[in-house]
Amino acid sequence: MAALQCAHCHKPISVSKVTGTRGKGFSAQIQCYHCQAWLGRHGILTILKVIGFYTAVIAGVTGYFVEGLANIITPVIMLSLILTGVTHLMDHLLVIEAPEEDGKPTDEIK
Repeated sequence: MAALQCAHCHKPISVSKVTGTRGKGFSAQIQCYHCQAWLGRHGILTILKVIGFYTAVIAGVTGYFVEGLANIITPVIMLSLILTGVTHLMDHLLVIEAPEEDGKPTDEIK
């Protein structure tokens, strides 16, 4: 079972216990069952991660089947894998909508 950490209350979240979800695809969000905050991924980083991965796969397949492209394909594969790795490390759950306490939003400066 995979466990995530809530970006709002910092408690571990079990993926199998999550019941609140909304949205689909890259804009999907889950609700923390501890603090009721809505959590999601950073859209641009997720898209960059997918682009980097598929660029590496396509470049690898092209480099395998087409001769004479090693000088071009090798740096493309390396850069796209670096892009995938960096965006994967940076892509954490973000608080999309914090829960309200006593009628006041929790993101106010106190």
